[in-house]
Amino acid sequence: MREVQVEPRCNHSMGESMDQLPVDMVRFIDTPVAQPFHKGRNVAWIGSIIVGGLIGAILNAVAVNTLVAVAVMLSIIALNGTVVWLRFRSHASTPLAVNMHHPFMDDEPLGEAMLLVQLSNGTWIDPGVHRLRIIPDDLIGGFSLAQDTIDFPVLGHFSSTKERTPELARHMALINQAIALRDAVNDVPDPIDEARDREAIETGLLERSWLEEEGELDVESPLVSFFRTKE
Repeated sequence: MREVQVEPRCNHSMGESMDQLPVDMVRFIDTPVAQPFHKGRNVAWIGSIIVGGLIGAILNAVAVNTLVAVAVMLSIIALNGTVVWLRFRSHASTPLAVNMHHPFMDDEPLGEAMLLVQLSNGTWIDPGVHRLRIIPDDLIGGFSLAQDTIDFPVLGHFSSTKERTPELARHMALINQAIALRDAVNDVPDPIDEARDREAIETGLLERSWLEEEGELDVESPLVSFFRTKE
């Protein structure tokens, strides 16, 4: 059972930028939920060494020059290792950090969950209560980070990538998932659900108003209208 610890709380207001990550925040790649990425990287590296060694041994056994066999083995290990590293780096570079009370820490939250997102210039910001999206930045290129609302308020420049890559899509999916989990822990109503509820209420009021107006209209049969015109 976890002991309740009283810690100094760092308040991060929405839009505030910080050059350094606060000590109470943990990068996504260092959270417990990201540990499978570390294990997968290590297993893939070991597998690359084993496969490269086996191929080198087979080539050496069939009377191929030893230097050639070693060169092929090292090339296979280097190629596979590079692919593995690039895949791991995609997750390791996720510009997201959470505090110890966030569900990504894989433990029972005992306080307010918080998160920060890193912009392209290295600063960290609190993204606020809304989900996020990326929009093209026509001024300096790449993409800017914006809140997913009607007017898309921009929070800052997010990526210099010229097009929407799978890596960028994964980063945004993780960030929005982290925001949803943060709000669930903090009992913050989902803005999307609230918007749907308001839309349903407004639609109901409009329909009721329309029916009331319709009820006030005088409905005449064609026969009554005919004799009225004759008068």
